[in-house]
Amino acid sequence: MHVAEAISPVQQQSPFPSLPQGMERDGFVALIDAVAPRLGVRSAALATFRTMIAATRPSAFKSGYEEPCCYLQQSEIAKRRQVSSSRIRADEAQLVAAGLIEKRTMGNGARSGFVGCGVYFSVAIKRCQEFFTLREENEEKRRQHAKLRGLRSIHKKHLKSCLAELIAMHGAAGEVQAVAEAFESWPSADKLHRMPLANLRAHVVEADALCTAALDLLHAMSETGDGPHENERPYIQDTTQDFNKVPCNAGVQQPNAGKQASLNTDDGALGHASSCKEKKDWERGATHKSKILTNIPIQTFIPLASEEMRFYLNARRQGRGGWSSLSLHDFTVAAQSRVPELGISQSVWDDAVRKMGVEDATWSMFILDAKACDPDTPILSPGGYLRVMTRRHEEGTLNIVGGLIGLSVRRNGQ
Repeated sequence: MHVAEAISPVQQQSPFPSLPQGMERDGFVALIDAVAPRLGVRSAALATFRTMIAATRPSAFKSGYEEPCCYLQQSEIAKRRQVSSSRIRADEAQLVAAGLIEKRTMGNGARSGFVGCGVYFSVAIKRCQEFFTLREENEEKRRQHAKLRGLRSIHKKHLKSCLAELIAMHGAAGEVQAVAEAFESWPSADKLHRMPLANLRAHVVEADALCTAALDLLHAMSETGDGPHENERPYIQDTTQDFNKVPCNAGVQQPNAGKQASLNTDDGALGHASSCKEKKDWERGATHKSKILTNIPIQTFIPLASEEMRFYLNARRQGRGGWSSLSLHDFTVAAQSRVPELGISQSVWDDAVRKMGVEDATWSMFILDAKACDPDTPILSPGGYLRVMTRRHEEGTLNIVGGLIGLSVRRNGQ
């Protein structure tokens, strides 16, 4: 038996490159679409590429025994694209330079399937693995960009709220005015989308520093002003108190689970507000304040956090003092940092912040993260878990305080 006859066609090496197993021609086009900017291919040339590749047989990209080729003349491609032939010539030159096509034409530039002259795609098919890598790099950059925009959004919310309180309590003092002027120089949200990743990262670092400085300034001014900082409120012994239902009048008893706790709500912490109505009006827009941290010292929550969450919180207090120097802003930034590490998409976190508000989203992530890192309470899908928490918040059934109490009970029971 002849050696060539002993080897089946499947076993023989294919004469032409083919797409990876499971990939179709349309998937190949989508891959090229995703990496075209990295290859220097503009939208016009990409449209021409799609027109040419649509004129090939899909099977030619998979068999390995047929080389995919477009035999259309430039005039015909121009007609289908509804552009000039010179536009097609320029597009083809760009595609050749990018390594996406190879032109084999007759001496007069003619193309014909009878003599094997046309535009071939094997050169691009050979580079599929390279394109997969480029696409993943693009996706990672896109994820990082989205995360940074989300962080900037948090910084902006908290800084606007903090500035409003600073101005209401102390007027446009020198330091306050400096913070306000720096804030006014921030680029708009629309501009963030067009900002290169490195520039965006640098801006977010500056935005975080300005927000932290403003919160520390508010802390310092509150210490010498009319009221204490939010983290210095009297400690409430009954940790089962529902902190999301802080009453307006001092000394009002708030029942919870058959118990009562006296809440000391110092009016001084709200500047010069003297009535319940004024206090409610102020607190409605005070997104930098935490209803929970107002009543429970931060030290109570640090042991409940996962090791990873404590790492971020500890990093944020460096150079600022003890744990009491932290604010809701620091917990939110730490929570945002854990989002991608838990495999939660940025869109799921953004949706939680939009629907739950910054504070409730932060504590939801705090609870979720602690549970996900506890081998006794495994969470198979953190992203799905956060979606459920968001939905329960909308339904009015999410019990954040109960979740925090649960973490405390499990820790104390160990």
